[in-house]
Amino acid sequence: MFRYIDKIYTFLVVYETKSFSKASKILQVSQPAVTQKIKQLEEFIGAKLIERKKNGIILTQKGKYFLEIAKNLQDCVDKVSNRIKYFKEKSLPFIIGASSTVGNYILPNYLSYLRKLTNKEINLIVKNNSQLINQLKNNEIDIAFTTTKINEPNIEYIEWKKDTIVFFSNKPLPKTMEFDDLTNYEFLCREDGSVLKKEISRVLKSHGKDCNNFNITSYVDNSTALKFTILNAHKQYVSIISYNSIKTEVEEGKLFITKIKGINLNRTIYIAIQKEKKDDIIKNIINYLLLNN
Repeated sequence: MFRYIDKIYTFLVVYETKSFSKASKILQVSQPAVTQKIKQLEEFIGAKLIERKKNGIILTQKGKYFLEIAKNLQDCVDKVSNRIKYFKEKSLPFIIGASSTVGNYILPNYLSYLRKLTNKEINLIVKNNSQLINQLKNNEIDIAFTTTKINEPNIEYIEWKKDTIVFFSNKPLPKTMEFDDLTNYEFLCREDGSVLKKEISRVLKSHGKDCNNFNITSYVDNSTALKFTILNAHKQYVSIISYNSIKTEVEEGKLFITKIKGINLNRTIYIAIQKEKKDDIIKNIINYLLLNN
């Protein structure tokens, strides 16, 4: 049916102008081409639709009946055309993906300016690093913020900022402690496989220390749950988390942090993009974030 839409349109123009020659001028094709399109349409319908007369054209009985069908089709095409026009003019949102800590505690401070920078609505989604890179590869998000690099040939990683990792508790701790002193406290820990736990284990191992030395009583599967579990606990627990996740609670005196002598825990936050999609909007966002690190 779609192959005959232009021929149906030709039929409507011929009917409205009452002339093959006038229709050819409007359609900007030759008169024989108009005649050929009408002939092809009549062959498709299986009936004569138009008869030529000395003073113009008239529709046959079948032609009059088909005219209503053609007008209905024209209304449908007009509606589709308007929807396509709206689609072309509509500004699609800019979609940012981020890992839990970055999406919940760091990026919200930048979103207002990013809206102005992109002149678009910003949609922020929070997922784990692997999910983010998969969605970035599949063009489901425009840019991602991860706390690890996943090896993908088409993904470029740009170091953005350092995320400070701290030991914290719901009860006061000494401002500085020896690592071995931490074994005196009950620990809540992130689950095995957590990017944060892997990074902490790597850094501690480089100092000859091991997470398994902690008195771990339970495991929690995300940083937000970890924070609120300790925040609302009646007894004292200690754990490790991004300082950005608990900054407000520390400033309000609800949570307490300590520094471990000789050990600095930091991880890198990366801006991840598709190499071939580094357009002006992406470049402007990266430049802004790097300048306002």
